[in-house]
Amino acid sequence: MESGNDISTYCLPDNLRALRKRMRWSQEELAEKIGLNRGNIASYENGTAEPKICNLVKMAHLFKVSVYDLTHSNLRTEEAYISATQRNGNGNPVSVEDILKSYLTETDDFENAIKGIRFMFKLKLKNMEEVPEELKFMQDHFEQLYSLSEELLNSHKGLLEKIKCKCQSHHETNCGG
Repeated sequence: MESGNDISTYCLPDNLRALRKRMRWSQEELAEKIGLNRGNIASYENGTAEPKICNLVKMAHLFKVSVYDLTHSNLRTEEAYISATQRNGNGNPVSVEDILKSYLTETDDFENAIKGIRFMFKLKLKNMEEVPEELKFMQDHFEQLYSLSEELLNSHKGLLEKIKCKCQSHHETNCGG
């Protein structure tokens, strides 16, 4: 099993407490910076509640680490924290909007890459006089994988757009409420 899918690698409560203390913030101060109350932070640190994704992104941004590192890496040591900030762009401040825009750009790049692979595959098939039977089998599976990739990309884009809308201070009409 991959460590990222293993529930035992969930580190958010311990990381929040350690990072808050590293910054010498009280639960109240951290809550103010995120727009929550002290009770929310206490619940997150105790593991009795989970933050909304928008608040998780705000916390990761505030501590200059990725959401993945905040939730799945042990950031309680100085070395681990420094490594996490370096993986996240050397701790340079990035807005939530910039993070989401980056994910959308990466999604578009991935979509263009798989479309390019599909185009090349179809071009090679078109240039063949006769398609061997085993290649027809592979073609069917390729088209199924391509279709699944498109569905996953569309779902990913939709999720990113919903997160973007939820994180905006005032909802736009295209956010769906």
